[in-house]
Amino acid sequence: MRALLGEQLSPEIARELRRRGCDVDAVTERPDLVGASDEQLVELAGREDRAMITNNIRHFRPIAAQRLAQREGHAGLILLPSTRARNRAAIGPLVSAIQAIIDGNPDGIHSSERWIASLE
Repeated sequence: MRALLGEQLSPEIARELRRRGCDVDAVTERPDLVGASDEQLVELAGREDRAMITNNIRHFRPIAAQRLAQREGHAGLILLPSTRARNRAAIGPLVSAIQAIIDGNPDGIHSSERWIASLE
């Protein structure tokens, strides 16, 4: 499974996932994506077959739901609480949790979502 890390999240997460062999891009590392709307990111992630990793649950879940209602689908969402994403000490456990989802879903999580609720 491929993924795209939202711009609110540290690009260090994407770098560490790549060091572990995962195909993950970060929005902040791609000049063509910086400043793109959430709708544009979901569409692009779908075209690139990348699940969207985000802590912006309030915006991305409705976008995904609307796409499903319109039978457009999406490449999947990996959702995490915003408090975890902003805690620098949580990067290692967060990377491990994301990697577990990626490794456990080699064919992707199309039109569905996975939650990272606890990093303990």
